Amino acid sequence: MKADSGDQGSPPCFLRFPRPVRVVSGAEAELKCVVLGEPPPTVLWEKGGQQLVASERLSFPEDGAEHSLLLSGALPTDAGVYVCRARNAAGEAYAAAAVTVLEPPAPEPEPQSSDRPLPPPGTGESAPVFLTGPQSQWVLRGAEVVLTCQVGGLPEPKLYWEKDGMALDEVWDSSHFALEPGSGAGGRGVSLTLRIQAVRLPDSGVYVCHARNAHGHAQAGALLQVHQPHESPPEDPDEPPVPVVEPLKCAPKTFWVNEGKHAKFRCYVMGKPEPEIEWHWEGRPLLPDRRRLMYRDRDGGFVLKVLYCQAKDRGLYVCAARNSAGQTLSAVQLHVKEPRLRFTRPLQDVEGREHGIVVLECKVPNSRIPTAWFREDQRLLPCRKYEQIEEGTVRRLIIHRLKADDDGVYLCEMRGRVRTVANVTVKGPILKRLPRKLDVLEGENAVLLVETREAGVQGCWSHDGEELPASCQSSCGHMHALVLPGVTREDAGEITFSLGNSRTTTLLRVKCVKHSPPGPPVLVEMFKGQKNTVLLTWKPPEPPPETSFIYRLERQEVGSEDWVQCFSIEKAGAVEVPGDCVPAEGDYRFRICTVSEHGRSPHVLFNGSAHLVPTARLVSGLEDVQVYDGEDAVFSLDLSTIIQGTWFLNGEQLKSTETEGQVEPGALRYRVEQKGLQHRLILQAVRHQDSGALVGFSCPGVQDSAALTIQESPVHILSPQDKVSLNFTTSERVVLTCELSRVDFPATWYKDGQRVEESEALVIKVDGRKHRLILPEAQVRDSGEFECRTEGVSAFFNITVQDPPVHIVDPREHVFVHAITSECVMLTCEVDREDAPVHWYKDGQEVEQSDVMVLENEGPHHRLVLPAAQPADGGEFQCVAGDERAYFTVTITDVSSWIVYPSGKVYVAAVRLERVVLTCELCRPWAEVRWTKDGEEVVESPALLLEKEDTIRRLVLPSVQLEDSGEYLCEIDDESASFTVSVTESYPSQDSPNNNLELCVLLKKPKTRRLWSRFPPWRRTAGTE
Repeated sequence: MKADSGDQGSPPCFLRFPRPVRVVSGAEAELKCVVLGEPPPTVLWEKGGQQLVASERLSFPEDGAEHSLLLSGALPTDAGVYVCRARNAAGEAYAAAAVTVLEPPAPEPEPQSSDRPLPPPGTGESAPVFLTGPQSQWVLRGAEVVLTCQVGGLPEPKLYWEKDGMALDEVWDSSHFALEPGSGAGGRGVSLTLRIQAVRLPDSGVYVCHARNAHGHAQAGALLQVHQPHESPPEDPDEPPVPVVEPLKCAPKTFWVNEGKHAKFRCYVMGKPEPEIEWHWEGRPLLPDRRRLMYRDRDGGFVLKVLYCQAKDRGLYVCAARNSAGQTLSAVQLHVKEPRLRFTRPLQDVEGREHGIVVLECKVPNSRIPTAWFREDQRLLPCRKYEQIEEGTVRRLIIHRLKADDDGVYLCEMRGRVRTVANVTVKGPILKRLPRKLDVLEGENAVLLVETREAGVQGCWSHDGEELPASCQSSCGHMHALVLPGVTREDAGEITFSLGNSRTTTLLRVKCVKHSPPGPPVLVEMFKGQKNTVLLTWKPPEPPPETSFIYRLERQEVGSEDWVQCFSIEKAGAVEVPGDCVPAEGDYRFRICTVSEHGRSPHVLFNGSAHLVPTARLVSGLEDVQVYDGEDAVFSLDLSTIIQGTWFLNGEQLKSTETEGQVEPGALRYRVEQKGLQHRLILQAVRHQDSGALVGFSCPGVQDSAALTIQESPVHILSPQDKVSLNFTTSERVVLTCELSRVDFPATWYKDGQRVEESEALVIKVDGRKHRLILPEAQVRDSGEFECRTEGVSAFFNITVQDPPVHIVDPREHVFVHAITSECVMLTCEVDREDAPVHWYKDGQEVEQSDVMVLENEGPHHRLVLPAAQPADGGEFQCVAGDERAYFTVTITDVSSWIVYPSGKVYVAAVRLERVVLTCELCRPWAEVRWTKDGEEVVESPALLLEKEDTIRRLVLPSVQLEDSGEYLCEIDDESASFTVSVTESYPSQDSPNNNLELCVLLKKPKTRRLWSRFPPWRRTAGTE
């Protein structure tokens, strides 16, 4: 980690690099980066060695430390490498990213049978073939690891190893690696063994053995996972556990996350030997699980990602890094913001066996609240596999025919993205399944791991249904690994691991092409001919890169571990480094590398070091200062480099060890400041007797001086002595008064730095010593800073004019609106002023007028109208007027059926003169229905009554007759509910020999009640009375 450079500032440092962009011709391309430095660096953008200038199509937006390049209407000529160069007095840094402009794709050529010609037949030569490949291993820290590969081929292939895509000599700490070349077993081929002594946690990764000869290239990989040895439990169970990390020496950072969202912590650590990283939560070590992912990203940062944060996840998270040289910690306090609306009963973790079922259940606060089910980021729709049930406030998900891939995190979500989360564990032969998907860059290594319940079992790996070769598979105990080194687009597809009837699948996605970085410069030399200058020379890489490239030169002070960028050079040859390029005197070493859009080459170190001393030059010198009596006098100058200097006052040296002081007791006070290249001396509250004082500055190579002149102010202000702040409402009269020490002395009024002009809305009056500015009827636009300025003195008035507060008259309480699809929904808000500005918001975003949402104003009444509401239009609406808000919750239900009950045909058996009631329940209370009997619309009469109550529609036969038998329909739109009524003179007697026993049972009332028991209680309204 870089140390603070103190008063000398800090060189630019990129916190986020610009990323390559691929756009279609005519689209917009944007590059973004975040760069810090002290003083804040100047940022320039370049392309092809030329600085870019803003134009109609090119702009450079800035937002604090974030700098962007925005290219509109991209053309093929805009393609290339864009360089962001940041520079300040402490140094320089740059970052590059490529912009690719795509034309419409051309027809793909037919694939060739081979990329290179085969060797002539009969020569005996062949491309490399792996006879024995390396095997994946899972070991404890401190063990010895041996990875061996045996390769055949003619001519004899050249073998070399890589770790995580880097050559072994580029690995940060590879001192404990040893290579042992040899011959293959039985004299077949050649072998190369990689031996790792006392393996460490950072040695975990993918190791690939490459074999290359004139006829081709082959590679085989293996996974190495190093685990921490298990610590033995304490002998005394009552003894408190030993802290796993040292106490924090400073307060941790604070991080807030909404419940149900992800939290991502990233820690970047450097050290030698390479540090071992451990994550801790509330003082306890963390292990990866379904909701806690731990990995290392492509930039080398260590990442902890907590998925779907819950209240129980809050606490202190610590990233602890250790090596033999020491330990460092980085901590963050995680707070989880809980939503206002919560689940009454959240989900609970469940377990189930493969081919069985599991049930997830939760409760919502209101039965009308809609919910959705998710498996991680995939929404689950109702089907035979995922049965979804709603009973009042209970929400239930039943997962049938469990598989290994059903193991994971499940969520139930209601409006406002309020979630409850639970883990589903599927017990079967496979304990740890494959991820749902795996994204890999083309040319990188893909690693897939599966853990099984039983050790030593033999599983099967397949790609899109085809079995994969055994050379890329490894097994050890319970672990099974598939290593695909240097993946290509042909490797994309479904990867499946099968064990008996159990299987787990992932989708392997291969993204973009990874190009090889350029080679390093060659023949580097250092010449130290001239004093305080060093000449560095080199030659271009061999072979030269195919794309444009630059050279990056870096320096390092002897005794320091930090390398700092000096220059970026586009042409090979030589560069002269003068002493002015270093921040302080010292011995410096240099190294150089080649950088292109495809990456960076390894660094090449120049032999030896050079002693360089920065030389200061006067960039902006001291100037004579003229101030009024009682003011501060400021003397400043700028130098070409950061260097200490000495100030003098009337020939007397001021103390450089103190930032503030006095020339002598009771005399003039001063303050010395240095910020980067600028030096300042501030003489505080100078008096007339200090006029003529001589100020001087001296440092190696620079001497400068200036004089101080004091002017006596011809007039001073009696009142106000301090800045005045006043608040008014519109149409009020505003009077600002400034009293001077002299009568009728001229003064000028200014507003926000601009001289004011007298008008009907602004009147200026002078009455002896008093100068007045009058606003007869103040308006909001009159707010600002007013200044009464005279000879060298000013009085300031800060005026704020606001409209009278506006109040919402109606509604005063939260309004809940429920509607169905295509209904017109109108939200109305009444305020107490017709001219008051009113704004509507939906889910926190201001609503704009459109065909979907219409905004209407009529005097104090403001309306938001949804002419044809859709489910997506529902949400939380706010009407904002001044500081007050009216809240509306709109729920739009997609109605697929008007008739809620009955869902099937209803049979009613009755005896003449009984009372018969046919009931139909609708989804909306205002819907109109039509009753028919045997195809003819019924007419209401004393013998046939039609009733309507909220969503219930009834047809009542007070005294049913034999002729009332028939089929009754309750119709609405294209739907209908059917009732078949059978009326008899009396119930048949069971004692009659002519009666059928089964028919008697069907006509009895108990049988009718048994029929209705199939329905929920609130639907038991149809039948006979």
